[in-house]
Amino acid sequence: MTVELEVFDYDVDKSALIGSAPLAARFAAQMRMTHNNFGLLVDLSHIPLTHENSQFVVRTLRPYITHFHFGNAVVKKGCDAYGDLHPRMDYPNSANNTVELFDYLRVLKNEGFFNAERPYMLSIEVTPRPGEDEDIILTNTKRVLTRAWALLED
Repeated sequence: MTVELEVFDYDVDKSALIGSAPLAARFAAQMRMTHNNFGLLVDLSHIPLTHENSQFVVRTLRPYITHFHFGNAVVKKGCDAYGDLHPRMDYPNSANNTVELFDYLRVLKNEGFFNAERPYMLSIEVTPRPGEDEDIILTNTKRVLTRAWALLED
């Protein structure tokens, strides 16, 4: 069984466990010295919350990554859904949409993570805001992923 730690923010919302890529990498390196089943989960929605970018995070954490995740976050203090609430992609005042997901996928591809012989998990996290329909939100998320993937293949 693989034990995964998700890299979180350190000063925006949850301030949970471990955040900033260099700190997570140092921790993961120490864990791997005695536990080869330990890995890190990299979440696109947390990257703007840690004031970093996809390329920096993925390259910094590369040896320890076991799972990829994507979603959205609002980083503008005082705005609805502020923090790590995973609103739909392109939510007002949010950080991630098609362009950011494309960049994330491009980095993963360029770093060699799209390997059919050793596939990595890519999961989605999205939470409807009050009054939003979950089926529409899920459909929107899939549409954004499809568009970002299409851009990647161009």
